[in-house]
Amino acid sequence: MPRHISRNPIARVLAMTAALLGAITGAPAAAAEAFPSKPVTMLVAFPPGGPADVLARAMQPAMTKLLGQPFIIENLPGAGGAVAVQRLLSRPADGYTLIMGSPNEAILAPLSNASAKYKPEELALLAPISNHPLVVMARNDLPFTSLEEIIAAGRKPGSQSLSFGSPGHGSMYHIVSEYLAQVTGAKLLHVPYKGATPMMQDLVGQQVDMTILPNLGASIQMLESRKIKALNVLDSRRMPTLPDVPAVSESGIAQKSELVYSIWLAVMAKSGIPDDRLRVLLEASQQAIQSTEMAKALAQSGVQPMKPQSLATSAKFYADETEKFKKMARSIQLTAQ
Repeated sequence: MPRHISRNPIARVLAMTAALLGAITGAPAAAAEAFPSKPVTMLVAFPPGGPADVLARAMQPAMTKLLGQPFIIENLPGAGGAVAVQRLLSRPADGYTLIMGSPNEAILAPLSNASAKYKPEELALLAPISNHPLVVMARNDLPFTSLEEIIAAGRKPGSQSLSFGSPGHGSMYHIVSEYLAQVTGAKLLHVPYKGATPMMQDLVGQQVDMTILPNLGASIQMLESRKIKALNVLDSRRMPTLPDVPAVSESGIAQKSELVYSIWLAVMAKSGIPDDRLRVLLEASQQAIQSTEMAKALAQSGVQPMKPQSLATSAKFYADETEKFKKMARSIQLTAQ
């Protein structure tokens, strides 16, 4: 069972200290405002029902209880996640606005979207939630049963390019698919969509050949009902929820070690929040991530919550991820549109 913190333990200590100092020096006791003293909002950069939204709402009951204030989920889709990030950055760095972050909106949107006027370094990773292996999914009637067969077909002289859909230009799934084509020599044609929902509808409707996504949200039901099929998991091992789908490490693809990919989701914030407020948000987030509601949401995709880690460890992880994706973007010559 997660250890529940009191309404605002750190904030209470700060307030008591301020009151004591006020009694001694005559300074007003209100100098140290209790935090949080009003609702906290978590922005989600994609529409309701998507992976980020599912996890944000799974956190909501525990965060409301732990912070002692309403924890509001606000969906702000658009521009590959840039709309939500720019809203976050327009707010004060006071801890009252957070975002359910991933490489897509935090790192890749500024590299691929000309309207995203911010840098990844303007955000801070507060608490990692989960890491989801990517899955190669295809329309049911595609005459291939593995990524290895797709690559072999795509390398044949005169072969027609297979189409792969992505939720948008510059998304992680776009970059991974382009990088896959680059390192294997397979011919693939990118079809960008405005979000995962219309793309998955076209995959079911056999308008696009394949996609690469985490198995979260709508794809779970689509795979279970056999409206689409899963070919490979881009990981070193199979997923518990897809036991019959081989990991790419089991394939005969020569470049398989370069094709292991997963996407993380994390509680993120604007850089510059005061340390005392960061500690309150970190402790609450870490407990909410270990909550029963979050465990149920993550179990559907066959992953476990990530272990709690320090702010310094999270900062290093985020810096390393930023550099990794910048290198991939340069490799495929990604341009801002």
